[in-house]
Amino acid sequence: MSEDSGYSRGYDFFGSIRRRSLATLGAVLGWMGFVLLFVAFWAHAFTLFQSIVLIVVSLLGLFGLVVGLWITFGTRFLGHRFD
Repeated sequence: MSEDSGYSRGYDFFGSIRRRSLATLGAVLGWMGFVLLFVAFWAHAFTLFQSIVLIVVSLLGLFGLVVGLWITFGTRFLGHRFD
């Protein structure tokens, strides 16, 4: 392993994956809860188009959050070869 790898600095590889996986799962479950609550209580106040736009925008926000979580993980290992 090179001196530049995350391992040489004592980086907890599997702990980081565990935290990011749990955060991803929590974000997806939270988004599903939001969509169910929206459909159950607030959807009648919006048109069909507005409801679809709100769900798509919230899904894009979820995607951005999850990508941000995993990009920070992936950039730590740029240029490192796992042989």
